[in-house]
Amino acid sequence: MPPCLADVATFKLGDTVSFTDKHLRERIGTVTRINVKSCSLLCDGEQWRVSPKLLRKIIDL
Repeated sequence: MPPCLADVATFKLGDTVSFTDKHLRERIGTVTRINVKSCSLLCDGEQWRVSPKLLRKIIDL
């Protein structure tokens, strides 16, 4: 199944997002690159490549 463009369209560079890694830890990072199949994030000084389907946008209130 091809990736949905709507998933990618919800994020823009500089957005703060979260995801759960394979060790079930919640990671929070900043979007640095967006492609159809993956987004690059900077989390605690580490570079991550994550599917947009796994990302949740964090909204500061």
